[in-house]
Amino acid sequence: MDSYETILSRMQNKFTSLAGYSPDEASDIGIRMKVLAGEVYSLHSALEWLKQQTFAQTAQGEQLDLRAQERGITRKAPVAAKGTLVFSRATPLWYSAVVPAGTVCSTAGENPVRYVTLEDAVLPQGQLTVAVPAKAEKGGREGNAQPGTITVMVTPPASMENVTNPQAFTGGEDSESDGELRTRLLQSYSGRNNGANAAFYREFALQYDGVYSVGVIPRENGPGTVGVYLGGRGTTPADEVVAQVQKDLDKAREINVAVHVAAAKTISVDVQIAVLPASGYSSEESIAAAQNAIKAYFRELSVGEPVLAAAMGASVLATGAVKNYAFTFCDRSVAANELAVSGVLTVLPLGGVA
Repeated sequence: MDSYETILSRMQNKFTSLAGYSPDEASDIGIRMKVLAGEVYSLHSALEWLKQQTFAQTAQGEQLDLRAQERGITRKAPVAAKGTLVFSRATPLWYSAVVPAGTVCSTAGENPVRYVTLEDAVLPQGQLTVAVPAKAEKGGREGNAQPGTITVMVTPPASMENVTNPQAFTGGEDSESDGELRTRLLQSYSGRNNGANAAFYREFALQYDGVYSVGVIPRENGPGTVGVYLGGRGTTPADEVVAQVQKDLDKAREINVAVHVAAAKTISVDVQIAVLPASGYSSEESIAAAQNAIKAYFRELSVGEPVLAAAMGASVLATGAVKNYAFTFCDRSVAANELAVSGVLTVLPLGGVA
């Protein structure tokens, strides 16, 4: 697209060639020419934006949502992390105490994340602890919490003195990004859905929040059977999501076909890598960058996708903080109903691999 200066220069040159003299920049004609050039540039910018929003490959935001809706695809909403909160006392009570549904707790610190209990729970007489299922108040990855980090009772239940989470809160996911939605949209063009093939089952399952990849196994248990295996980001979807996909597919499947929907089997993959810092980075910075890159690599893996050392190494180098690396890891193949997830991750300075 032409710049404002290019448009103005072209207008001035055309005027000079027709009038026989150059317009003075402070003259009425010169000022009008600058205003008109600005309007023409704005029009060009608007047309360029419209051109980009017309195609799935370049559309963004709301316009990408509209392109996706043309294919019956909607952006995935954020998913709230879930887990269990344990309320406790130092001494037993002579009566039963209730922890009501909707009790709010949070992590400590400057930017606390809030969690809410999902059902009423009762601390029996003489007992010191009661466990209650809970979820993050808002969807998103920030709701994923490490064990022992939820310690603040925002709305303290009567008679309860402490709260914690013995296990991690997991399953929290941000809303689908433009890149993720665009990938799913383009895949819908490359794998045509005819209502009975693998693309049909894959596209059907991918519309559910928390499902980011799907493995489809036709004739899994003989003719007339299909296996559908669901994966999330570095984990598997919640049980209720799997059950909902099964229920809906039972209604949408073709006649005389038995569909089995399940969470993909997670395969834990241990990785050990040594890294050499790039110029300007300390060993600690390069190690942290490599750890984050490898975790992100596993989060992006799909059901049935193998773990490749070359791809993992490329993601490490792409951080810019690592000059070179060495693995004690070989490629790992994964079955069509399996999802590779990060296991024990060890990152060492280069030369320190055992």
